[in-house]
Parts: sequence; C-alpha cells; structure tokens
Amino acid sequence: MKEYGRADFIQQKLGLSPSIGQKLAAIITFAGSIEYHLERALWRLQRIDPKGVKPETDARVITDLISMLERFAANLAPGDEKILLEGWCKSARAGFTIRHDIAHGVAMTLGSTLVYARNPRWHGEIRKREFGDFWADEPTLDLVREAMAVLLRLAIQLSREEISLTEIANPLALKALRTARSVLGEFASRDYNPSFDKY
Repeated sequence: MKEYGRADFIQQKLGLSPSIGQKLAAIITFAGSIEYHLERALWRLQRIDPKGVKPETDARVITDLISMLERFAANLAPGDEKILLEGWCKSARAGFTIRHDIAHGVAMTLGSTLVYARNPRWHGEIRKREFGDFWADEPTLDLVREAMAVLLRLAIQLSREEISLTEIANPLALKALRTARSVLGEFASRDYNPSFDKY
C-alpha cells in the first residue's frame, strides 16, 4: 500500500503538516462530541427520559438538533439564558458549515495554503447544495479550534443536570460565545476573503 498510495507524498503536496493535521483533527473531533452532547442537552432541557424509548433526537442530522434547540430557546423569557442558547445555535450552524467543508470538501493547495472546496461546480454542473470553501492556514485553524472548543464546553455543560442554565449563562461564557460566533461566522461565510486580517 505504502509504495502505491504514497500517503506521505500526498500529505506533503497538500501542505498537510503534522501541526495542520492535528488542528483539523481537533475541529472534527470537537464537532462529533458537540453532536453527542447536544442530543443529551436537548433531553435535559426538554425533560426527555430516553430510557426504553426511541427519542425524537435519534438519527437526526446536526442541523435538525440545532433547530430543536432554537425552538426551545425561542420560548424562553428574554435574558442571558436565551441569549446564550440563541448565540450557541448561530455559532454552531457556522461551525458545522466549516466542519462539513473540511469533512466533505476536496482538498487542494492554493499558493501554499491547504484549501477545502465543497460542492464545486467546475464542470458547469448543477448541485443541490451550495458551494463552500475553507482555507486551512494555521492562524485560521487556531481560531476555529478555539471557537469549537467553546461550543463543546457549553454543550457539555448544557447536558449536565448539576449545573443550571442560569449558571452556564455567566459573563465569561457569554463573552467567549460572542467571540466564537464572530470567528465561526466569518470563516463559514462564502464572502470570506482570506487576505482580510480581522483577528
């Protein structure tokens, strides 16, 4: 396999260095864990006992789970709890756009940067899903990794019975979430220009 596949050569040509690969792996790993904890957070918030039943959350794609949390948040009274959940959902939508670009995009290099392009239309084809791309340079990966860690930490806390939603929606968490939302929203946007240095 090694002689034919030449994985080391392909990684080197793509610019998939150990450091870049580790950060990409963290983003993908955090995303999978977010999905797991989000389902449990929904059980907790909606007072669902999943024992012995197939819960409504079973086999749902991440966008469906985020929508379920958005519907729950819409019914909350105005305040930090509602702000936290609504901000988390908006951030998570952008974060999973990035995750999908990485996991489902074709990898290439532009200049010296590893880029993932999802649903390209290079042959004039019509596609059901819109185009997305993600430029996987080290500074961008560091920011996205930290932002996804914020989402993961909040999802874990939301899934735990021992901490109240009011306690979770503290000033530090809200500040971190605002920054995460800005980072993920920018890098998930189809209008993002990698030459624009905001952070």
